[in-house]
Amino acid sequence: MRAGTRLAIQHLLMRRIPALTIQGRPPLDELRVVALGGGTGLPIVLEGLKDALLADGGAARPECDRDRLTAIVTVTDDGGSSGRLRQAYGVLPPGDVRNCLLALADRGSTLAAIFNYRFDGGDEMSGHSLGNLILTALSRLEKDFSKAIELGSEILGVRGRVLPATTEDVRLRAELADGSWIEGESQIASVPRTIRRVFLEPEHPKPYARAVDAALRADLVVIGPGSLYTSLIPVLLVRELADAIRRSGARVVLVMNLTTEPGETDGYTAADHLLAIRRHAPDMPIHDVLLNATPIPGKLVRAYSAARAVPVSPDVELLRALGYRPVMRDLLRQDAKIRHDPHKLADAILGLAGKVRPATEPRSVTPAMQQSAVPHR
Repeated sequence: MRAGTRLAIQHLLMRRIPALTIQGRPPLDELRVVALGGGTGLPIVLEGLKDALLADGGAARPECDRDRLTAIVTVTDDGGSSGRLRQAYGVLPPGDVRNCLLALADRGSTLAAIFNYRFDGGDEMSGHSLGNLILTALSRLEKDFSKAIELGSEILGVRGRVLPATTEDVRLRAELADGSWIEGESQIASVPRTIRRVFLEPEHPKPYARAVDAALRADLVVIGPGSLYTSLIPVLLVRELADAIRRSGARVVLVMNLTTEPGETDGYTAADHLLAIRRHAPDMPIHDVLLNATPIPGKLVRAYSAARAVPVSPDVELLRALGYRPVMRDLLRQDAKIRHDPHKLADAILGLAGKVRPATEPRSVTPAMQQSAVPHR
């Protein structure tokens, strides 16, 4: 255990564990869920929640569905197809949005297959997905990225809605523990040095108004899984969004990643993830930390370890000491990769919606404690 983590335990164990209170929830068919993030993690959450909340055997009900399941997506990506389109056409990165639209669409439809098609030739089209190109074209035609998302949703018959955290041209930069800086989301994980903080440029972008409204009206907010510094925290750095979640009174669940991520969270435990979020968004209420309880097959652990990704240690006692409620569930998908099962995950998330939760916020961590708890590689 690192010295910084021990210091956090020593300070926090001296404080009283918060009292518990019963918080009711609306019926499942009225529950409003907001999920935050990006990358490959958010679509997994959306796929499971769509089936659990909206797959009622009837026709899609756009007006009702739109309020019941909302994705709020980071827009800081500057790598791959999204980065190339962003640089060439001045649009916001479409890739994370496309993945979320597909998660909320009928996966078996021809339109979804077209949207998901990726060119693999050797020319300038190589690496682009057709969905990214369509969203780019719609964005330029409408001169409005949010309108492009709406039109893409109509094309795919999406159930639920996908909203950008902001429609401003934001970039991500990171301060490392040695005092150096890295510019650009795609570069942050490429340098094997400890990340101290990440920042948006501009630092205080204007939030997308509909995203703020969705957060204010949420009954349940889900953060993660996903890249801690490049998918999850950037959404929370949009100050008005984080404030809206706090003011909503919603139950907030953090889905813990299954493994560490090379270049971002090397050596991190579950508690380290929480402390990083609190360094960036100290007023963000997180009531539950959802953790996988199923052992990962040794063959997969060895394969991932060779690529510097190891299972995240749950740190259950320290999570409790910090004022969070650790919840262990079977979340693992049984296949050739280490990843969450979308339907197990949705069942676990919705099962938390009506449970007991802390009546007070998690205990405060002083700036000195926050800084001391930064993991060192």
